[in-house]
Amino acid sequence: MKKWICLILVITISVLLSTILHAEEKTLIDFSLLKANSIDGKTQEEGTVLAPLAKDSEEYKKFDDHTSTLNNKEEPRKQHMETLLDFSGVVGMGMNSTDAKSVKVSLAPANWVVRLNSSAAFTENTAMSYALEWHTKANETSILHDPPKEGQAAQKPAGYTILGLRVKFPEANFNCWALISPPFDIPAYEDKTIDFVGRPIDKNLPENRGTKYENGYGVIKNISIIKRIKMRIYGLQFKNSIAILIKDDNFRVTEYHFPEYLDFDGWREISWVNPNYIENVANRELFIVPLYPRSEPHIKVEGFRIYRQGDQYGGDFVTYIKDVKVVYDLAILETEREIEHESAWGILEARVKEAKVRELQRIGDSQLLRYLEKQKQHKESQ
Repeated sequence: MKKWICLILVITISVLLSTILHAEEKTLIDFSLLKANSIDGKTQEEGTVLAPLAKDSEEYKKFDDHTSTLNNKEEPRKQHMETLLDFSGVVGMGMNSTDAKSVKVSLAPANWVVRLNSSAAFTENTAMSYALEWHTKANETSILHDPPKEGQAAQKPAGYTILGLRVKFPEANFNCWALISPPFDIPAYEDKTIDFVGRPIDKNLPENRGTKYENGYGVIKNISIIKRIKMRIYGLQFKNSIAILIKDDNFRVTEYHFPEYLDFDGWREISWVNPNYIENVANRELFIVPLYPRSEPHIKVEGFRIYRQGDQYGGDFVTYIKDVKVVYDLAILETEREIEHESAWGILEARVKEAKVRELQRIGDSQLLRYLEKQKQHKESQ
């Protein structure tokens, strides 16, 4: 009898461990979700001349269309309303209320920033290094054309919105790099307050609280050990390399360097594999992690870095990124509990608010400097 009991316990523990440590896969950032649908990021309530495009509108569905007609002129759409961040309340001093309302920016591809390292940042190189929103052709056989999920009908092939990058490296023979960053430090705790076209939504609903930049918009939560990072990127046979920078909930930035060079032609999925990841559960050093009110571990995109070695071609370099996916272990097993701890104590909500204020203040200061610089350039050009 004791043998049977021991056997049942062993099987039960093995099942539980395999469930807890089962690797998940999620999209960290997907630029096909970030196609801009607004020229200025304003809603109709704010008096915008041209309302943001709806996701099901014919104009927005044209994957190769990145402009809208305004005053008989084609203007590029620069803002993605769902990821729009408003800095009007935290931009600091030096701006009136009208100007402050203009300090809005989103994760649309054209807003990403390209910076060269100091020894490579000549004036011309800096001016000629930038990001843009572009697209692929409709190609059913492309590596980007994901197969339909179980139970879903196959979709007609279409083009994808992608992040286009141009970097002008020095011609001289020395090592250099370019850092591609989002336009702001992506907040991990931001609430959803507007929908796809900028209409207000109830931010107090559970699905909207602190989830604005999840699901392919730059943040993954409840993450423990990273097993693999996968990036779909376009190569043009340059022997440059790329790394992704990821920031965790302790504000530590880790650079994951993909071992493959970009010396291929066309789309390819490249991977970084954790050499210290232990597949066999029996060989892992397991330990107990405190639960509530421990904050939920998360990661977010800090940027990408492209390296060019001194013995390789200098000058213009072009590449495109579609998405980044992460395979990882869950930090906390989601279970139904008898007590709603957060409803009683509100500890995590208070932490979230504090972290959000810190993040927005830091982001707002940098956006203020960018806004003032653009205003100065505009006056000089008049």
